[in-house]
Amino acid sequence: MRFTRFATLFLLLACLITDVPQVSAAVITGGTATWTMEEGKANSISEFDAYFNELTSRSAVLADAAPGNAPFTEAAVVTLSDPIRPFGVVPLTGDGRTRQATTLDFDPTNAASVLASWTTSNDGLGFTGGTILGEQIALTNMQRYTGPFTGSLVYGDFALRYTGSKLILTSNIDFLNAEFAEIGSPVINISGNTLTLSGNLLMGEGLQLLDGSVIPGTNFGTFSMTASFAAVPEPSTIGLAMAGGIGILVVARRRRRQQLASTF
Repeated sequence: MRFTRFATLFLLLACLITDVPQVSAAVITGGTATWTMEEGKANSISEFDAYFNELTSRSAVLADAAPGNAPFTEAAVVTLSDPIRPFGVVPLTGDGRTRQATTLDFDPTNAASVLASWTTSNDGLGFTGGTILGEQIALTNMQRYTGPFTGSLVYGDFALRYTGSKLILTSNIDFLNAEFAEIGSPVINISGNTLTLSGNLLMGEGLQLLDGSVIPGTNFGTFSMTASFAAVPEPSTIGLAMAGGIGILVVARRRRRQQLASTF
């Protein structure tokens, strides 16, 4: 009789857990970021030279003869398409690059909750994530510029990070976690299983470390990303369901032992 009461109680609990809408997080499964950049706004982004995918080594990018994935001309508005690395995909290592992983999981219930659930990075002078690396969305390509300097400047292995007040695109080439650009006036939307984010590209303090002609906050283009995402159950929900099932098993085994003991 006691077993029946316990079993009924646990079964009711399990039903309540499955009937209540489950709290979920969401992780990015893919997508594309689109950059539109105006050359000539500062020496360090004076002339776009070439674009390289995630398979290109740093030494190949720095080779003058490397054509990249497309040629560009000076004083033009450059439009680039950059794949987003899906959550859980381990990036390649070595060959002179510090590729980033996507680690962001977020509350997908509404657009306003995305930033509210984003674990933040610290914001240092010219660097974001230098001492506290929060969650991030990783991009996969590299950019190369020429200009009024010897050699070339390379930016890439980008990660989009949040400081609690600003969305920052960091570059991990030469200066790890350097602030390449801030996303000005960001607009975030969620529709179905698609997350979109767009805003202006504002010169970051990390560029100023390389180039005194950079004025942080100067608008030099636009940035937008369209990312697909998938919901995943929160561990707490899974734990409650497992606890209910385990409880039923424990009571059942205890009742069985009592029955066996009473027969002897």
